[in-house]
Amino acid sequence: MLPTLDDLHLQCRIDTDEEDALLLMYLAAAKEKAENYLNRSLSDSEKKTQNATQLVITPLIKQALILAVGFWYDTRELKRIPPGFYEILNDYRIYPMRGKDVSRRID
Repeated sequence: MLPTLDDLHLQCRIDTDEEDALLLMYLAAAKEKAENYLNRSLSDSEKKTQNATQLVITPLIKQALILAVGFWYDTRELKRIPPGFYEILNDYRIYPMRGKDVSRRID
């Protein structure tokens, strides 16, 4: 499951909802960054997972997303990704085959 605004408020130590739009923007960016790194799309639930490349968001993946949001909130930069983000996601990554065109299939 994607992190909730409550999760993000807790991580960023925010008591109001004034910056919710900013947090949601950071969350969308973190999810996109994770999907690009993993070479997989992320899903909120098993019911939405339709193929082998989709991945249900586990507690560890959720933590990576929260880590990125908290880091960007503190630094106010989207240039870098926080230390630990990739290490958390490594176990779930699909590595592309080098030198192979996997988009075409020859029968």
